[in-house]
Amino acid sequence: MFITIEPYLILPEKIEGKFESSEAPSLLSGVEAWRSSFTNLFPQRNIKTSVLDMSGKTVFIMLYIHPLKPPDVLLNETASTLSIYEQVAHYVSLIPSIDDSVIYNSVCDIWSTCNQFLQLLCGDEEEHAVLLCNYFLHLNKRAWLCIGFAVPEGQTTYVLTEESRDVYWLWCASGGEHYSVRDSFCPMQAVWCLVNEDNIWANIQQHQHPANISYNLSKARDWKALFSKSSPRPALTTVQPSSLTYLPTNEQHMHDLEERIERTLREKIMEWRPRHITRWNRYCTQAFRQLLPRLEQTGGAPPADEVATHLEGILASYQLFGYPLHMPYTDMRDVIAAVAATRVYASETSDIEYALAVYIHPYPCNVLSVWVYVASLVRKR
Repeated sequence: MFITIEPYLILPEKIEGKFESSEAPSLLSGVEAWRSSFTNLFPQRNIKTSVLDMSGKTVFIMLYIHPLKPPDVLLNETASTLSIYEQVAHYVSLIPSIDDSVIYNSVCDIWSTCNQFLQLLCGDEEEHAVLLCNYFLHLNKRAWLCIGFAVPEGQTTYVLTEESRDVYWLWCASGGEHYSVRDSFCPMQAVWCLVNEDNIWANIQQHQHPANISYNLSKARDWKALFSKSSPRPALTTVQPSSLTYLPTNEQHMHDLEERIERTLREKIMEWRPRHITRWNRYCTQAFRQLLPRLEQTGGAPPADEVATHLEGILASYQLFGYPLHMPYTDMRDVIAAVAATRVYASETSDIEYALAVYIHPYPCNVLSVWVYVASLVRKR
């Protein structure tokens, strides 16, 4: 599908504001001169050297990068290293994504620290990427913030990790997915700069697509470093806390919310079918309730034979139309909208039955993983 608008919309000019900073004026002017020299060469590559914090001051972006320990519940000693990384990324992705313009009612791009992010329990792609990058660094994984352009996000921030020699992955922190930089399905289309706690590197290579660039940051002809031997990094203090506090999630509140979501969705499905009686298949609902926790444990991909075991009796007698939905919890409206978008309820036949189950898996700091399995069933003849 291709959609166009006539007349074409012109992107607004970027708002450049000057804000108070705690850094020395000479350092600020030097950093701005470095950024301007790069921008003059590559005006389409929009790199960041400093951002606005929640107090309204500009802060060097690398001061947001600092190793932080993830919740202990994610660090399963019996799991593989990759499984731990994926579980950590899953946790970060479950924190609701909300744009800064909604949170702060501002046109400025405001970055919160990791403890502020977990207290607010919402943020945009930068907060997700910073938290994931800091978790990876604590786990002794080489990681950088990767600022560039992705589809469909536009200008965005991912996390780049070194998996082995010349093998790099890009992690979409707000979605929990990871891709090889050589993957043709990777959403990131342009890499503009990389950031860690020590330095910022601007991509001065001819190419900017992740698959076509070198990631050897020591090559001065490929990467322009902010700090170098001739211009060493000054002593700067991170804005992140030394550690994060993870408060336990109230189990009773979680179970109450689970019941309320299921009750509300049942009422909505009956409301969306005003001309027909809505019959609920209790046997199928019970099977869904047993299956949903396994979906959380396996990242949504349990073994096919396990799924068949749970649904064997149902599939022998019914044609089943439906699927599980997974989402972070923001509010009831988003859950209702996700179920409504499936159109599972839209059948006009009178001999149809429905099944609905809800499961919520709690993580520290009131981070909730919500699963909804909704399906329609028609008895085989």
